[in-house]
Amino acid sequence: MPEKLNHNLDRLQDLYSDLQEGHFTLFVTPPIRYAYRRSDYLFLLYKNLLTSSDFKITNVNTLGHLKFVLWALVGKKSIVHYHWLEFTGFFNGFTYLFKVFCLWVYKKLGGKIVWSIRNKLPMDCTNEWIHFKTRKWLAQKADRLLIECESALAEISTYFNVHIKKIRVWPHPTYPPQLMPRAAAVEAINHRYQVNIKVQDRLFLMFGHISPYKQIDKVCEIFMNEPIQKKLIIVGPVKNGQMKYYKKIRKLSRQKDNIVLIPQFIKEECVPEFMNATDYVLFNYNEILSSGGVPLAQSYNKPIILPKKGCLKERTGENLRFFTTQEELKKLISNL
Repeated sequence: MPEKLNHNLDRLQDLYSDLQEGHFTLFVTPPIRYAYRRSDYLFLLYKNLLTSSDFKITNVNTLGHLKFVLWALVGKKSIVHYHWLEFTGFFNGFTYLFKVFCLWVYKKLGGKIVWSIRNKLPMDCTNEWIHFKTRKWLAQKADRLLIECESALAEISTYFNVHIKKIRVWPHPTYPPQLMPRAAAVEAINHRYQVNIKVQDRLFLMFGHISPYKQIDKVCEIFMNEPIQKKLIIVGPVKNGQMKYYKKIRKLSRQKDNIVLIPQFIKEECVPEFMNATDYVLFNYNEILSSGGVPLAQSYNKPIILPKKGCLKERTGENLRFFTTQEELKKLISNL
């Protein structure tokens, strides 16, 4: 009887050593943001490999796709690790097709591709058929697919019609917390964003880009019936193309004083203020496979309210409170 394949990686470098022997170049796209060492997913993912003697990590921007094509053309050993592939509309069309074309040529020349799949399709994406066709093509051409949890193996294999043997599991990297007193965090938020939060308030935080898949509007409606001392804090920039949804959230926030809306990008050094100030971090995804917000909240040891979906249901810890329906979420919030 053949030995069962272990999909869980013990070391991230094992993902690459299975595909290339000896020294090689690892092309990473999009580029690692070295200026955001506490919050950039890619920096946290690769930080222990940046000085590896087995390979050299090279950042790739859009035009830089030509570099890994040339690398393959002259026969140099390399691997491309692709982390995000998204078509965002007509004006992004040429760039998107250019990236896909470069991957096609690179693969034709014998290049090795690893693709990290965070969700089957980008959240709240338009032109789903383009995404499905190109992402299915990439999944089938890639030599390895990387996902964050074992329970998604069969789902990803079926959705993209790929053999399960090419999929590997590596969890989301942990974030380094910066702890500070709650009172100081609340004071900093009030001063920086001109809001009026009290230390004695019970704060529920929804953190990240404002977009419909997070169902922020449904949470706002729940807080319409909650006391003023129980506040919902919505923090993050508006996702591209979601201005109409943002206006809906803004209208709801103006109807009740216990809904505080801060619709802007939060600098890395300011993130700890929100994480230290809040009592609960709340997620209300309508569909999700993996999320960066949950491990961020867990790094601060915060009580987390989250749907029992995707890889989130594999999360463990005393501070996790799962729900399966909006009615369950409403009861959870009312009882806290």
